[in-house]
Amino acid sequence: MTTPDETTALDLPVQNRRSSEESVEAATGRVEAMVLGACLTATPSHDPVPVAARVLTDDGSDWYRPHHETIWRAILDLHASSKPTGVPMVETELRRTGELAKIGGFLELSQIAAQACLASEVEHYAEIIHGYGRLRRYEETLTRGLQLARRGDPTDVTDAIAAHQAELEHLAADQSADDGLFGLFGDGLQDHVDSLETTEEPAAITGFRDVDHVMKMLPGNVVLVAGRPAMGKSAVTLGIALANAAVGRPTLVHSLEMGRKEVTNRVLSNRSRVALHHLMDGGDALTDQDWTRIARRLPDLAALPLWMDYTPRITPGLVRTRIKSLIRQTGRAPLVIIDYIQLMYTDHRNPRQSAYERISEVSREIKIIAEETGAVIICCAQLNRGSEHRDGKIPQISDLRDSGQLEQDASAIVLLHREDAYDKESPRSGESDLIICKNRNGPTTTVTVAHQFHYSRLRDMTRENDDD
Repeated sequence: MTTPDETTALDLPVQNRRSSEESVEAATGRVEAMVLGACLTATPSHDPVPVAARVLTDDGSDWYRPHHETIWRAILDLHASSKPTGVPMVETELRRTGELAKIGGFLELSQIAAQACLASEVEHYAEIIHGYGRLRRYEETLTRGLQLARRGDPTDVTDAIAAHQAELEHLAADQSADDGLFGLFGDGLQDHVDSLETTEEPAAITGFRDVDHVMKMLPGNVVLVAGRPAMGKSAVTLGIALANAAVGRPTLVHSLEMGRKEVTNRVLSNRSRVALHHLMDGGDALTDQDWTRIARRLPDLAALPLWMDYTPRITPGLVRTRIKSLIRQTGRAPLVIIDYIQLMYTDHRNPRQSAYERISEVSREIKIIAEETGAVIICCAQLNRGSEHRDGKIPQISDLRDSGQLEQDASAIVLLHREDAYDKESPRSGESDLIICKNRNGPTTTVTVAHQFHYSRLRDMTRENDDD
């Protein structure tokens, strides 16, 4: 085993004191051998394999020398089967897989075992291996970006930059890092109990009194607002965005379905109570009273912390970039609205990818982004025609279109239903049901609100002041 004096030189890549004549490749190979050697000399009382596995990436990309990666995979396979990871067992395993000659045979395994570091040092040196691996991946990402820029389509520059940003953001996130997510249950127990003395404020509100009472949106939550076409998904989510921005919370809306003009008209209609069709027609359709209402609301609307993104080809990587940009600007994670999720693209477009696979990948990435950034992300989603063949036409979670992953990843799901969409003579004309059918932070229930689609909004059934 190496002594402290012998290993000091290997700390130089971290402490920036490596001697000029030692190459990065040589240092990397030596550190890899030290960690592998410790695993090859493991004992039941000092088993460094789980420690190294927690630091190193699952795909093996942290290893610089291919034969070191091959040995590591053999060690992991043996460890997973509760078998010893000493040199004889690893030799047998590599012989069984036909890879013993490729790594240099028994002699190479013995030489690596002779370079073992102490079991207590494995985590430190595994982090150096991981750091070198990240540097290589960073260099590869920059190289791909440069190659893409040299041969890219000048009409597709924005997409190319967004894809490159997504790669860099993913690399910077470093999914293998522990970040304090692993430890004894009791380590943070007292702090959690102390935190119960104060009520946790929601990270976002819907603006509907009864919905906010039962569905508390916390940092990292993903909420689905789903319904058949013309049920009011955009009106609901745009209203939520305006309610949050009105109380000073940064809010970001990705509008994939509607352009700037249509969204702006809906916001003006919602807040100024000017008929939407007047705004859409413009000109003589707008009355003097309409202009007065608009003028009264303009200063407040212009001051809202509300950001709009009308980019038609939204990817999870671009969502992450926008969120982090707003966090830098405002110091707070924003509420994010995506209208709607089935129109999103993946960061690495695959023409052979089915709609189910695409939406599943997008859903997983959106969930990861919410947890990473602390943002609440509300996604509109389309339902299939299942409810239209059901008595009462009431939607269910199983009606979600394209992917069951949406249901799995969501913290809450709100389904929209209107009786008067199917029966014009319904006694419940003007009412919309917000069916909270999944709610990790509270009970499931149905909240009835009033829809005023001529103002592009939904409201609580009773309000003291309708000028809000």
